[in-house]
Amino acid sequence: MTQIVLVRPWRDAAMGGGCCSAGADGVCLDRPEAAHSDSSDTVFAATYRLLRERLPEADVQIAASSNTIFLVPSSYRAARRNNHNRFESFRRAMASTTAGTVLVDGEILGDIESMGADAVLGKVLASASR
Repeated sequence: MTQIVLVRPWRDAAMGGGCCSAGADGVCLDRPEAAHSDSSDTVFAATYRLLRERLPEADVQIAASSNTIFLVPSSYRAARRNNHNRFESFRRAMASTTAGTVLVDGEILGDIESMGADAVLGKVLASASR
């Protein structure tokens, strides 16, 4: 089964904040002050819904970029499985904690905000066909 992880931005510390819910404002993604958190949240939500709808057999998850205990080891193991040396595997693992990253089976596919939901789906399908 394919595992797809959408890495969402860190959130401001707020009452009730955590991996799944948090304060209203992300602190890692660049965007104008006029655009509230709804802009990135909409991209993440639309991508998540599209992937769940079109790839029901895939394990689609959203993880906070601060969740290094999950992201770093799983990305490192994936890079090693794909024959990257230790240094390159570590570099990829650290990059997996970047807000907006899309991971498929631990490998970085790109940035969700620059690609958009349809492009993410296309890249996921292309990576699965390899």
